[in-house]
Amino acid sequence: MSRIYDALKRAESERLSGEKKEEKPVFERRRAERVEKRVRIFVYGHGLRHRPFHEETTSLVVNLHGGVLVLSNAVKSGQELLLMNPNTWKEQACHVVHLVKKKRKHHEVAVAFSEPDPAFWTAPEGSVPDASTAT
Repeated sequence: MSRIYDALKRAESERLSGEKKEEKPVFERRRAERVEKRVRIFVYGHGLRHRPFHEETTSLVVNLHGGVLVLSNAVKSGQELLLMNPNTWKEQACHVVHLVKKKRKHHEVAVAFSEPDPAFWTAPEGSVPDASTAT
């Protein structure tokens, strides 16, 4: 029985060493490059029991297809939200695509825009930078 076990271990070891030598191409699923950017955002939606909520928050990571926000309100995957950038007064419909609970009452929420919008996260030219973006 030990010969069979030894042969299986040897075959597995050879298979694993062969896999390590072959580099498989890694494909990026993102449609656009992500950028770390803190932008003050107002979020509107419906929480538990369909009660409407609004909250002021900040983005963590953005791209032209959406971004990652920190929310204290409970949301679920697929839920529709409305974002408003108070620096530009632009509104953007989006839906929740991923949730990560980070702290007891705060969640990192990834949202996807209904339509790509490269200008949503930008401030208008000549505007005073948002105080929350200062480092």
